[in-house]
Amino acid sequence: MPEPQHSQRFLHRTEAPELIEAATQVAGFDLGKRPEFAFAANVSGVRNRTFTFSRRRDSRTIFAGDTRYGIAGKAGAWQGGDREVIGALRGALKAAGVPSKEVVGVNVLSEFGAAGEVVDGEVRAEQPTLLRKIGAARRAVEQLPVWSSYAKVGLTADGRVGWLELHWPVVGPEVLKEAHLLRSLVERGFPVPDVRGARLQSVEAGVLHSPAIGFFMDVTPAARAVFAPEDPEMGRLATLYVDRHGEFVDLPRDIRPAKPDDRKREASAD
Repeated sequence: MPEPQHSQRFLHRTEAPELIEAATQVAGFDLGKRPEFAFAANVSGVRNRTFTFSRRRDSRTIFAGDTRYGIAGKAGAWQGGDREVIGALRGALKAAGVPSKEVVGVNVLSEFGAAGEVVDGEVRAEQPTLLRKIGAARRAVEQLPVWSSYAKVGLTADGRVGWLELHWPVVGPEVLKEAHLLRSLVERGFPVPDVRGARLQSVEAGVLHSPAIGFFMDVTPAARAVFAPEDPEMGRLATLYVDRHGEFVDLPRDIRPAKPDDRKREASAD
């Protein structure tokens, strides 16, 4: 077997240049010629004192960050117009290889904060202040929503990428075929399991997949049923995912199941 150090050097020569180039193209980061390279599980990345760029090796998933980004950081956070945020997000999506036809919506979320204090048992809050703006993108493939996919970006005060997270795995033709079939079934009146104390609000067909941080990449077609509580004071909406038979879909995996304790297994055998 090759020595670990030899493997490390080989992977560094092979992967690091690609990551450095991707960091420049997708996030506009200049990592220099000799950034630190590391890999673990299904993620590889490069970093220097300012920038970090990593991506999964089993899906189109990217994480990028500038340590100076944030309302209290040296680079600050963007508080200007929405156009710049949308443009930066669309540019990152294109550079990452995301087909433009899959981007069905881009919006900008404004985050506010306010200081407050309690005086004589009464809460007194100051006027909310804009902290930053975040761009977010939604996905659909062949007019089928892919609920788990997303892309988000936050800009520094001068309009550069300060933080980026993109999770946009490839959806294969077999999954799309079944999702289209589910949509046809939904249009014909799809049987959905009842939820006690709730009424069915909507049903649509689409695609689920594993989250951005995890050890697996499962991609699953499903019909999503959203239920509203009959009593509006009972809380949030309930959501179920079912297959063509109306049976519950096993949600995509993210972490490895815990290994059984050998000692407990031996004890039970006795």
